[in-house]
Amino acid sequence: MTETTSSTPAAAELAAGRIREMIFAGSIAQGSRLREIALTEMLGVSRRTVREALLLLAEQRLVVHERHRGAMVRTFSARDVRDLYTVRRTFELEGARNAPFASEEARIRLTAAFERLREALHAGESRRTVAADLQFHGAVVGLTGSDRLMGFYEQMSAEMEMVLVMIRDDEEERGATAEQLVSEHQVIHDSLMARNVVEAQRAVLAHIDIYEQLVLEILSEATLAA
Repeated sequence: MTETTSSTPAAAELAAGRIREMIFAGSIAQGSRLREIALTEMLGVSRRTVREALLLLAEQRLVVHERHRGAMVRTFSARDVRDLYTVRRTFELEGARNAPFASEEARIRLTAAFERLREALHAGESRRTVAADLQFHGAVVGLTGSDRLMGFYEQMSAEMEMVLVMIRDDEEERGATAEQLVSEHQVIHDSLMARNVVEAQRAVLAHIDIYEQLVLEILSEATLAA
């Protein structure tokens, strides 16, 4: 296709989704250059559509544009990880604090999200598990009843998805069982549903601390191996 071929928002979003899936699947590694011509041929779309797709991914903080180098898949530093998990702590601890006052609708969403996560884990479907994990923790934030907090959480979801893909790959290597992972989340779910703020905040904090440290270790090992 030529440079002048028209593009639509839907086409750009579809192309962005396909590139995002390749990034999450590891087909395009973190730090890789994203060449417009190669992506145009791979996706069968115009360069304009690819360019718009890369801008969408940049808005999601999955792609960065560097002067004289073009677009690249974002890499995560230890500082980035700590920043993401600091935000998660703030949001999810607030969700736990508000558990006694959460609406019935928010409580139903939390249980539904937990059941989807349980099913995905038992099915052994990694990508489905990552999506369900994001939904579950989003439902924890949703207990706040704050549209603004949910908006911020959704904005950082793509970044968290990339981090969760790293975690899932490591969990599979460590042989973590579905039951172990379900149990970790069930403690959070059950304490929230019981409106036990102290236990819920303890469970949320322990969960986030463990996985923040795990991601930092994964990054450290990758740096040493490079």
